[in-house]
Amino acid sequence: MSELKKFNYTTFQDEPLSGTDDWQKVAYLEDPKCDYEWAEFRAFYSPSARRYFWHGDSGCSCNGWGDDVSTAASFENGGRADLLRAWENFTKDHGYYFGVGEYLSGVAEIRKFKAA
Repeated sequence: MSELKKFNYTTFQDEPLSGTDDWQKVAYLEDPKCDYEWAEFRAFYSPSARRYFWHGDSGCSCNGWGDDVSTAASFENGGRADLLRAWENFTKDHGYYFGVGEYLSGVAEIRKFKAA
């Protein structure tokens, strides 16, 4: 189990993201063609909260995933079915980046997750 870290542009160091100390990686799903523009969806599971947490983001080379995330409360959360719906909506909203193959691969990755 590890804490999620975020790069602090003031101190130029990775710093722990508050409230994520027991989060487990479920899936990091990103645009396989990532170039100047990108899209990325990350999902985690918290055994203490017994919930999934996720955040999807997209942008260009001047920003990165999670730039607008500051604490665990910045993430959407819910059960596995909620996470799967969120992934489906994210891929539909970002169809330029994700095709059917990427969508199905993400579904499989989310479904196979087992909490440690």
